[in-house]
Amino acid sequence: MDLATLSESNGRFYVPSFAVRLAGKDLLRDHAVAVTGGEVDLSLGAAGRFSFTIANSFDLDAQEFLVGQGRSELLELLTFGAPIEIAVGYGDTARLPNLITGIITQITTSFSPGGSPELSISGYDNAFPMMGGKNTRAWTKKRDSEAVQEIAGFHNLEADVASTEEQHDQIEQNQESDLEFINKLAKRNGCEVYVTDRTLHFRPPHNKGDGVVTIEWGKGLLSFKPDGNLAGQVSGVEVYGWNPKTKEEIVGRANHGQEPGRDAKRESAGDELDRVLRKRPVLRVRQPVFSEAEANSRAQALLKEQSEQFLTGEGETIGLPEVRPDRNVTLLGLGKKFSRVYYVDQTTHQFGTDGYHTRFKVKEITL
Repeated sequence: MDLATLSESNGRFYVPSFAVRLAGKDLLRDHAVAVTGGEVDLSLGAAGRFSFTIANSFDLDAQEFLVGQGRSELLELLTFGAPIEIAVGYGDTARLPNLITGIITQITTSFSPGGSPELSISGYDNAFPMMGGKNTRAWTKKRDSEAVQEIAGFHNLEADVASTEEQHDQIEQNQESDLEFINKLAKRNGCEVYVTDRTLHFRPPHNKGDGVVTIEWGKGLLSFKPDGNLAGQVSGVEVYGWNPKTKEEIVGRANHGQEPGRDAKRESAGDELDRVLRKRPVLRVRQPVFSEAEANSRAQALLKEQSEQFLTGEGETIGLPEVRPDRNVTLLGLGKKFSRVYYVDQTTHQFGTDGYHTRFKVKEITL
């Protein structure tokens, strides 16, 4: 969708608005809490994080943070583990898209001379329980996706999990948090991991197709810094293992041209390396694989991981809640080489009295 069309449904981006809700009730409108602004950070492979600031809530006479007509204690509302939703956009707060759902994990303030203390409230999305602790356990005769589904159920999350192909004799989690372990499984299967609301997503990246929004430099796109870099890139990957039953070596391969989600009209790092170097650089690794299909799958996942670092970039736009990880954006006005569709890896949505802006990071396989 182009920015002009999107602006029609967003009041032409004139009036940014936000709602921070505690247990479903708007802090500003229902509790009269002066939320002055905040930030939402969303990233693939990590728990989403939020923060917001509250001003003018400290009563100097009572020497306490108070709120509302009854002057109840604010920190009895904003407790650790309290459920928070943050919605940001334009116009009517009741219709704003929700950016993050999570819980409070941090409460900060500062008492200094000559000013009223502000409260800073921070927390994480519903991936937070998977961050804590270190677990050790094993699954027998299971697929990676089945292990992920079991962990999602343990944390009371819905599972949007793509089925993985290989059944393993044993899958081991060894002194890892659940989020670390799921990311390890995602890495070896070429998947991305993130949580929205109460759903854990574990699936191949949505890096094909048009952008959810088209933004042009100077017309919504405030800045963009792309970086194409051949350093550390390879033309292919070889994964070596050993079959204890047949006493034979197992070899899996993935070569440039097989990168998932690549633009066939553009060049990958492997394509460029074949043109620049006499001898093609190959990443060779030894991993515990027990079939050629599993070795090929690991090689493909490693090639994906390497090649995604060929073209990276970061930029800033007017506030756009549509720009989120695991989505595509189309950036124009950047010259033939850099005007294209990009896959979003990370976003930061910053809102407050000075407006609403979105910072983002992207990664791509071809240039």
